[in-house]
Amino acid sequence: MDTTPQVWSDAARADEAYEQAHEVRERLARVSGSGTAARGDVRVTVGMGGRLTGVVIAGRAMEFSGEALSAEIMTAASLAEQAAAREVHSITTHYYPDHELWSEYTGASWPTSS
Repeated sequence: MDTTPQVWSDAARADEAYEQAHEVRERLARVSGSGTAARGDVRVTVGMGGRLTGVVIAGRAMEFSGEALSAEIMTAASLAEQAAAREVHSITTHYYPDHELWSEYTGASWPTSS
């Protein structure tokens, strides 16, 4: 019995899976999320995994007490992390629609509201 066609088919599927994984990895590396607080005067940007990539403190935010400014930064950072998580979820469900990766890694359902 000749198994060559099966080997070719398996190799083709492996190549497709490799290419897909490479594309997913590249898209995930570019994930970014932004969050804004203090009526637009505090903006935070994060990358994959919530890594801080930018902070802008402008306008009236400079008048806040240290504690209040800190709270606004944390609010903006939380919003940015949520935006990045939504982007990761969108990427993963596009490529792996049969897997609910969000619940697998967090134990919770993906939040449907923003």
